[in-house]
Amino acid sequence: MFRKLTNFKLIRQVTHVVGRQFNIETKFDVNGIEIKANNVIKKFPYLWLRDNCKCSKCYNYIADEIDIDLTKLSDSIKPDKVETVKNIISVTWDDGHKSEYNLENFVKNSLMSINESNKELYLWNSELIKTGIPKFSYEQYSKDNLVLKHSLQSIKKYGAAIIEGVKPDEKSITQVCKRIGPIQNSHFGADCIVTNSLSFKDRAYTNLSLKAHTDTVYLKNSAGVEMFHVITPAKVGGESLLVDGFYCAELLRQNHPEDFDLLTKLSVEFNFLKEGAYDFRFKSPVIELDLNGKDLKQIRFNPYHKINLDHLSYQDITGFYKAMRKFTQIIQNKSNELWIGLREDQVLLFDNFRLLHGRASFKGNRKLITVYLSRDDWLSKLNVLEA
Repeated sequence: MFRKLTNFKLIRQVTHVVGRQFNIETKFDVNGIEIKANNVIKKFPYLWLRDNCKCSKCYNYIADEIDIDLTKLSDSIKPDKVETVKNIISVTWDDGHKSEYNLENFVKNSLMSINESNKELYLWNSELIKTGIPKFSYEQYSKDNLVLKHSLQSIKKYGAAIIEGVKPDEKSITQVCKRIGPIQNSHFGADCIVTNSLSFKDRAYTNLSLKAHTDTVYLKNSAGVEMFHVITPAKVGGESLLVDGFYCAELLRQNHPEDFDLLTKLSVEFNFLKEGAYDFRFKSPVIELDLNGKDLKQIRFNPYHKINLDHLSYQDITGFYKAMRKFTQIIQNKSNELWIGLREDQVLLFDNFRLLHGRASFKGNRKLITVYLSRDDWLSKLNVLEA
């Protein structure tokens, strides 16, 4: 049945499954389309709807790319007729063009994306994650996409996953990484061998302890996921430390909102300087929020790298030190620490945007192989597996 769009009317209500149950309502008025699914409501202008047409004239299916020229569409374009059959909306536009839209795709690609939040994350301290980081068999991880999906979901939910049954050699970690995506190269190399040999001028290359920190805070594109493979554990000590930075940031938000606010709004310059070799600099808040201004996006926290404050006012510098002291106290609270003694056959994967990591001091030799994976590649693979 066709309808003229002169009134704001409910066109059709459909219930269907897109990974979860959705009750969908669509409404058209003179200005645009409103879609409601499970109490999430979003209104779009008709130009957006027209721009999302995927007919053969508007979408190149060979290249899998959009083939619409926005300069040829009217800003005031409107539907002339609308027909709904089950979950398909057919639209005849006032310029004569015809489009079809699948309500499932509306919900999946439009509503679910705007409704993404940290509610799917499990924030933890040592008490809340007594059972430890979820573990997965390497044999299954390497062959079964369902196991791969669950391991990537674990990184998203808890911030980490452990793959067990990996050969204790310098190359095995590369295969763990490439199951998800290519290695994210850096100034440390594609795969970095960390020993206490002082082969690199960095505290990590000693047998000293490392306080909780995130890596590559001084790069715009920080390491997304880090992977650790201790192929030669230390005789004494050398355990790995994990701290949920998002959990700590939420504690700061709840108990010291003014300090949280400052660390989310004040941009400071992170610096990695090795004279004659590197001078990386990047300005960002210590706690970065998502575009919605609420959800946590990234923690940049590393007490071993210089933070330049020269561009700030006296008042901001004073406030920054006060807020950082509070945040550091929360991060270094023993109740927020999870210690793991990684075996030779285990590879630890963790979200460097969220989890801080560290290390206990040790005696004897210890060899750690580490690689980076970009956040984009991790989330892309997870999106594909969850589709």
